[in-house]
Amino acid sequence: MNRPIATLIVLLCGPGMAFADDTARASIGSSELIAGGEAVLDEPVYGNAFAAGGRVEVRERIEKSAFVSGGDVTVAGSIGRNLFASGGDLRLEGEVEGKARVAGGTLRMSPAARIGGDATFAGGIIDIDGSIGGSLRAYGERIVINGTVGGDVELAGENIRLGPDARIGGRVVYRSRDDVVVDPAAQVAGGIKKSTRDRDWLHKVGRGATIAGGITISLGMLLLGAVLILGMPRFSREAAASIRRKPWQALGLGCVMLIGVPITIAIFIVTLVGIPLALLLAFGYVALLMLGFLIAAIFVGDQALERIDAAKLGSVWWRALFLLLAVIVIAVVRQIPVIGGIAWWLLFLAGIGAFTMRSWQGFRNDPATA
Repeated sequence: MNRPIATLIVLLCGPGMAFADDTARASIGSSELIAGGEAVLDEPVYGNAFAAGGRVEVRERIEKSAFVSGGDVTVAGSIGRNLFASGGDLRLEGEVEGKARVAGGTLRMSPAARIGGDATFAGGIIDIDGSIGGSLRAYGERIVINGTVGGDVELAGENIRLGPDARIGGRVVYRSRDDVVVDPAAQVAGGIKKSTRDRDWLHKVGRGATIAGGITISLGMLLLGAVLILGMPRFSREAAASIRRKPWQALGLGCVMLIGVPITIAIFIVTLVGIPLALLLAFGYVALLMLGFLIAAIFVGDQALERIDAAKLGSVWWRALFLLLAVIVIAVVRQIPVIGGIAWWLLFLAGIGAFTMRSWQGFRNDPATA
């Protein structure tokens, strides 16, 4: 088994095995970025905080917003503004003065945790024992509320329960095949209503899916980028570097792939016989778009890292950290009217072309490795 495939299997099957103890950290003004097997923010941050890794802990105060993602995430410090977090196992134990948008396989909010504004939770198991000052929207398989919510509550899930310490300042609207289980000691000021109209249900579930999907896709893209850098460092470095070496060739090939592949899929569908191949090609096309964007982001990150300290290009963790930074920068630049959109498309097309060139080169020179 070659090294890239072996590394990918380790990353997918054993996060604790895959991530080394090495951790990359960088400061940009008052903001802090950290990535690694164990990403621990144990000192106060006076700006925004960005943390990603196998195990992530926020222990001290973040004056502005926190953006956190990882396999095992604990937020025990206080957040001055908003919290955006996603993880496999996620625990909220501190205070968030603004809003919170959180998605995870298991999401637990301890009794000491507090969110000052609105909260949106999405996950498999959601346990809320803390305090939420605003409204709450939660979407999960099992939802248990045994804390305080100042505003209205919207819930969608298979198993919903209000515990004895539940104190809801507004009303509770829920959707489930079973009735909500309410402890006699629970208090709901605005009453409890079961939503039965499909339109209401679809609207709420769609809104929750959009939020959870946005967080999950962002995390998934970062994890896929980490797989590219950690599992295939040479491939990702050379593919990104080809944008600088052959920018026009990468841009032109990116245009050809972006337009040509859908046309090819349509031709296969028309022939009927080629429908199975068309479906396979469609899946490959989606992967190509994602990988092309990541190669473009890796290019931006590598260029920035090279200008700051070229020696750190040999560290996969520093490259992964600057990939995170690059994704954020690209998202900000894209918001600039006209110029931002043009720059984003050019970079995206160049990334698709660069990935295609490097893949073809590997296939031609070493089919097994490709």
